[in-house]
Amino acid sequence: MPGMPISSKLRERIQGFLETGERIRYAFPAEILGSISPGVVVVVTQQSITVLSTGIFNRSKPKGVLAKSPRGVRLGPVDTNAAAWFTFNGVHYEVDDEYVPVVNAADAELGSPDQVPQDPLPEL
Repeated sequence: MPGMPISSKLRERIQGFLETGERIRYAFPAEILGSISPGVVVVVTQQSITVLSTGIFNRSKPKGVLAKSPRGVRLGPVDTNAAAWFTFNGVHYEVDDEYVPVVNAADAELGSPDQVPQDPLPEL
């Protein structure tokens, strides 16, 4: 499966918060930028993007759904100037650098033209 940097146990727990028939395409941990709240897990399926809250000390136990949007919504772009972060539904989420490619891959599946890398030699 693409974009699965999390354990099979966590994927199993996440599945309990998804609609019947939804299958996880991408899932990764994040934090709400500038918040002392518990972490979150962002889950992308073919039908939706779901943000699940997790425990303060344990990101492997989702507690509830914080946000859900149809799959047509993009997560990025990811700003990597200082810390890696993106805005989803008006909330800023910080991700570890290792998950930036996961966010980009999830967005690239939508076929958005701005996800295509720029031509490094456009004059040729």
